[in-house]
Amino acid sequence: MNKSVLLLSASLIFNLSGCTSSNSIKEQDLMHHHYVLMETNGLSLPIFDNVDLEFGENMMMIGKMCSEFSAQVKLENNMIKGQIINMTYNKCQNNQLDLLDNVIKKLIIDGANVQLIDTKLVLKNNQDKLIFQLKDYM
Repeated sequence: MNKSVLLLSASLIFNLSGCTSSNSIKEQDLMHHHYVLMETNGLSLPIFDNVDLEFGENMMMIGKMCSEFSAQVKLENNMIKGQIINMTYNKCQNNQLDLLDNVIKKLIIDGANVQLIDTKLVLKNNQDKLIFQLKDYM
């Protein structure tokens, strides 16, 4: 009997703390949030306010690396995948940012695993990993 009460108490504390065995991300977790890029492939970057992305209604993803882009993505099993609707293909003076256009394009088209860790959004595949910091407008 005491073991049952202890197990039930531990389970209740675990669930109330927000920790669950399922880390499933829902569209509502992403939509209407704005993120700025802070790290790419393990290299910390100064936070560029103009290097960002956000998720709008119906999982419309818009953002800017070197070029501005918009993409319609779907979220399934903690993975986003979609198609680029528009991309400006600008050339940046910063070579590192210039390369990120191809990285974000590949992450969207080929698919990217999505993680939310505190106020950070992580998009990654086998080759690339981008970490964004939440920076909502309000």
